[in-house]
Order: sequence, then structure tokens, then C-alpha cells
Amino acid sequence: MWQFLAQLRWQDAVDIILVGVILYQVFLFLRGTQALQVLAGMFILFLAYLTARRLDLFTLEWLLDGVVKSFLLIVIILFQADIRRVLSRMGRKALPPAEVSEPLVLEEISDATETLSGQRMGALIVLERHIGLSDYLEGSVKLDALVTKELLVSLFWPHNPTHDGAVIIQGDRIIAAGCLLPLSANPDLDPTLGTRHRAAVGLTEHTDALVLVVSETNGQISMAQGGRLHRDLSRLQLRQALKNVLEPTVDKKGTLIERLAHLFGKK
Repeated sequence: MWQFLAQLRWQDAVDIILVGVILYQVFLFLRGTQALQVLAGMFILFLAYLTARRLDLFTLEWLLDGVVKSFLLIVIILFQADIRRVLSRMGRKALPPAEVSEPLVLEEISDATETLSGQRMGALIVLERHIGLSDYLEGSVKLDALVTKELLVSLFWPHNPTHDGAVIIQGDRIIAAGCLLPLSANPDLDPTLGTRHRAAVGLTEHTDALVLVVSETNGQISMAQGGRLHRDLSRLQLRQALKNVLEPTVDKKGTLIERLAHLFGKK
């Protein structure tokens, strides 16, 4: 044991630490998701393949051989969205922060959301951050207008054609309305949630956008971020949440270990 430790290089120690950090973050990322169940199923297939080889079950081994040899390709196909989200999260933490909305814009959004809530007009407001949302502009009404409370309320007026879609905000500009967003397939979501809420969660599962939702049923305000939905927010809570996420924080470089932890950490 001591002889092994004596031969251990500092590169080996760093290698072990990095692999440990990555595996831990992968576990945190997969915990509570369907991906973990799929990986468990693939592991069972692998055990069946090893058992078939050991017991000379040639037909079963032949059937499982192709699956086992294609494991890497299968993982990439099944988890392409998850892999893209992890890589984009790492890339966004390695790059300087992008420009964020000014406090005045956040006030306009908060005021509009409060008005929509009071009148029980359903709304879906997307705030673009580091990851572009051009993929979700197809079929939408293209705009290039300054964010104002009045414009946001009018876009979600029940008799407006853009009422059922999402509004996408880039910086201090509304770039599109009537946008269609991907629905979340997360089985753990409240089954009573409607299409708007599932679309909000669905988009934040694939991007780093913030999505505000106003329920048409009860006027409840919710905010989706990172695949999670924060429900029943007051105007003050919403304004503070937007400020915490969107307004810049003091840059702290920290130590090398802290920067590595930040790079591989969860948002």
C-alpha cells in the first residue's frame, strides 16, 4: 500500500480528483431523472452479456454483443439533449458573463407580469441569456421593440393572435411573439400543470433562459429556471429573483480549485 502511494505522481492525484469531480457532478445531474433509470437498464443488459459469455450461452451472447459494442453510440443518441445542456453549461461558466437586462427593463417586466396576473391573462415570457433562442423563432411574429409593460400586456390580450405563444426578450428588446416552446416530459412535474408551465420547464431544460408564467386559471405567477418551476411568486419575490439571476455580481476569481469547482458545478 505504502509502496503504491510512494510511486503516485502529482499528475495521478490531479487525475483522480478530476475524475471524481466529474463522476460526482454526473450523478447529481442524473439523480431523480429518467436518464438514471435508462442507464440502470443498460447496466443490467451489460451484466446479462457478461453472464452469457461466462456460461457459454452463444445465442444470447450474439444478440447482446451488438448492443454492448454500440453502448457509446446509444448513450449519445439517448442523451443528446442532456449532453448538449451540460456542455453549454460548462462553456457558459468558462466564458465572461453576457450583458444583462437593465433594472428599468426588469421593472417593466415585473409590472407587466403583475398586471397580467391581476387580470388573469395567461402569459409566457422568455428572457434569453447566454444561449441563443433562434431555434424557437420559426413560425413566430418577429418584432424588434423596446420592452414596455403596455406592449407585453397587449401581446397576451386574449383576442390577440400571439396570446397562446411565448414572447422572447433579448436584452431590452422583444424580438418575437407567438413562439412555440418544447414541452417538458419530466414525469415528476405536478400533473395539474397546464401547457404553459410545461413549456416553460421544457425550454429551461434545454437552455439557460428564464421563463415567467402567468396562469390563466388563477393568475398565479411562476418562474422556470434550470428545469425547475418556482410557483406562486409575489411581485416582490419575482423582482428579487430576476435581480439575483440577471444582474451582474462581483467577479471573484478565487483559487484554482474554486474555479474548477465552479466550472464543473451545477447552476
